[in-house]
Amino acid sequence: MREKFLKQGEYSQKGLTLVEMLIAVFIFLLMMNGVVMLIKYIYRNYGFSMEQGISVNNVQKSLKTMIGDIRGLRRADSGAYAIKSADDFDFVFYSDVDGDGVTEQVHYFLENDSIKKGVSEPSGTPPVYPSSDQVESVLAEHVVNTTSQPLFSYYNEDYPADLVNNPLAVPVSQISQIRMVKTDVRYNLDPNRAPDNIRLESFVALRNLKDNW
Repeated sequence: MREKFLKQGEYSQKGLTLVEMLIAVFIFLLMMNGVVMLIKYIYRNYGFSMEQGISVNNVQKSLKTMIGDIRGLRRADSGAYAIKSADDFDFVFYSDVDGDGVTEQVHYFLENDSIKKGVSEPSGTPPVYPSSDQVESVLAEHVVNTTSQPLFSYYNEDYPADLVNNPLAVPVSQISQIRMVKTDVRYNLDPNRAPDNIRLESFVALRNLKDNW
């Protein structure tokens, strides 16, 4: 009986065999690999979504600046009409963008994948707006508008009743007809990861133009 007890005791102290240990290590590695894959999945799907959401929010804030500038356009300090030129991806007008009481020449345009803003201060007597003095800044990046997806569209006072003549043909030759500007931004942080573009669209009524004839 004592011999049998010792044998059982000896057996209980032997522990895991080499084969059992290898199996345990293999199972542990499989579990760790699963955890790593899960973390990668969460980062790829949720991390990118959060990153894109933050980025889109920043773009929206920047576009509010552009919309505010367009809404406040007015006659230039030189006496020029409030709008200088209007094209699909290039819009030049006059507005007091910094609230100092001086009217700046504002130039919004698309270059590569970025919306840029150029500002020229008036100088001299009578005031002029030298293009060489334009200070440029990047308003938004990762813009993916194609040539058939204009950044700017322009409408006369008969819109939306008149859909035949609206939007106006660009470049707009009779800029005094413009009474509304549409901004249409197609945005994509990474087309390889998010094939669907995010579209940010807004209409801006130009109420000040009636005072600029």
